[in-house]
This record gives sequence, structure tokens and C-alpha cells, in this order.
Amino acid sequence: MEEQQTRRINEAAEKFADAATEAFRTVSEHTTASQQLNAELTQQFFNSVIENFRQQAEGNREMGHQLADYTQRQQEATQQLTQESVGVYMNFINSMFAFYQQGVRQTQQQPRNVGQPQEQQTQQVESSGEGEMANIVRESVRRSAGQT
Repeated sequence: MEEQQTRRINEAAEKFADAATEAFRTVSEHTTASQQLNAELTQQFFNSVIENFRQQAEGNREMGHQLADYTQRQQEATQQLTQESVGVYMNFINSMFAFYQQGVRQTQQQPRNVGQPQEQQTQQVESSGEGEMANIVRESVRRSAGQT
């Protein structure tokens, strides 16, 4: 009987050991699968973050190129506007001097009345069309000299 009891105890111990081994094996497999899944999820997360950073960097680079392009266009437009403004201003100045020179030539060509005062002579020049421009030129010269 003792032998039978020992055998039953040994069989029970064996079954218990097999069950424990199987349980540990199952837990080990689940742990391994869980760790593998966690590793894949972590890798996917970091790949997503890296891809997001890459897309943001590409967007920033494209925006930088656009900004540089807009800045260049703005500089070109400003330069063109400045050149045209200077050209118009120079034409204005040249026309003022041309009218002034024409007025001076006309006053030099008109016979002077020796007995007439300067004011009457000036009025004669002013009565002509160019005399009006000469007044404008004189006024401009006077104002640019700081006289009010």
C-alpha cells in the first residue's frame, strides 16, 4: 500500500509539475508576444514622430523658399519703383530747367527799355506764356533757398 501511495503521490507530483511547466510556458509565450507587440508599437510611435518631424521640416523648407521668393520680388518691385520715381523726378527737374532757360533766353532776346524800371520789364516777361513758368522757377528757387 505504501508503494501505491508513493506512486500516486509521484503521479500527482508529476501532473502538478507538468501543469506548472505548461502554465509557465503559456505565461512565457504571452509575455514574449506582449513584449514583441510593445516593441512594434514603440517602433511605430517613433517612426510616426520621425515622419511628422520630416514633414514639418519639409514644410518649413518650402515656406522658406517661398518667403525668399516673395522677398526677392518685393526687392525687385521696390527697385523698379525707385528707378521710375527717380526718372520721373529727373524729367520734372529737367523740364523746370528747360523752361527756366527758355524764359532767360526770351528775356535776353526782348529789347529792354532802358528808362523802364525793372518791375515793368519783369511784367513784360511775365505777360508772355514762358514768363509764367519763369515765375514758377523763381518761386521754386526761392523756396529751395529757404526763403518764405
